[in-house]
Amino acid sequence: MKINNKAKIVLFLSGLFILLYGLSYVILPNNTMDSGLYKKTNSIASEPENTIDYLVIGDSEAVSSISPMEIWKDYGYTGYNIGVPGQRLQDTYYLLEKVLKKQSPKIIFLETNAFYRDFKYLNALDNMVDENMKNLFPVYKFHSNWKYFHLNMLRNLKDKAADGPIVTYKGFKYVPVINPYKGGPYVKESESIYPIGDQPSQYINNIIQLCKDQNIQLILYSTPTPKNWTASKHNSATALANENQLKFIDFNIMQDEVPFDWQKDTRDEGDHPNYFGSVKISNYIGAFLAKEGTLTDYRKDKKYESWNQDLIAYKKLTKQ
Repeated sequence: MKINNKAKIVLFLSGLFILLYGLSYVILPNNTMDSGLYKKTNSIASEPENTIDYLVIGDSEAVSSISPMEIWKDYGYTGYNIGVPGQRLQDTYYLLEKVLKKQSPKIIFLETNAFYRDFKYLNALDNMVDENMKNLFPVYKFHSNWKYFHLNMLRNLKDKAADGPIVTYKGFKYVPVINPYKGGPYVKESESIYPIGDQPSQYINNIIQLCKDQNIQLILYSTPTPKNWTASKHNSATALANENQLKFIDFNIMQDEVPFDWQKDTRDEGDHPNYFGSVKISNYIGAFLAKEGTLTDYRKDKKYESWNQDLIAYKKLTKQ
């Protein structure tokens, strides 16, 4: 073999390695931070068995909207937010399935934004990857992530930089950044129904069935988000909830009950709530849970003293 051919092979392999490591970062940017799938899976796994009474699941609208520490502070309910930015419902389902092997929540809140995200499978890599490659390159590590690459993951790189250092408590993403929404009313009355794609529908049904099988109350909710929500999406989510006899909380049409100040309560011009907006949502959810009467207040239970210690740190962080 000529020396120049050897050099070409070395350069090719070097380039391939660099590409794979680069894809590991781009495809799994969320997996390297506390609110991502990689970290989220590990962080909730550290919680003692059967100590989490409610879960929050979904994409970035979920992880930004409900703070379990706010609810613990006022009601003593133990919850965990396992929302992941950019997550599709197939990822949500498999993560939930894994979590339920160790935890037995009584209630699950499913955020609806991911209902309207439909991605085709990319199967080309499926038969090319063995276990050694999965271990070497994080891009292969999580089956439900690497084969669903989508452009939202590139946007998450920008969001990550804009939000600053990521701080999470029980899975909730703390972001105090204020970037106002400057538009007007965004949920205008309509009878149209936004279609939910076949792939999301399949995994919505899977999640519903999983909750039924484990006797878990599933509740749908929609985070206030002018950039993502419409009346037609409200209509289709309402129809789905009615069809499956599920409760549905749509904060986009609840300005009287949860008065969002769009000059202060969003971090990115109405795409996601910031910390201040999440407090309003969490306060409502806490009161809702109290009214349901299903969960137990553990604030005086010594087994849950670590939650009180976490609350001290959380209050310091949020300047309460």
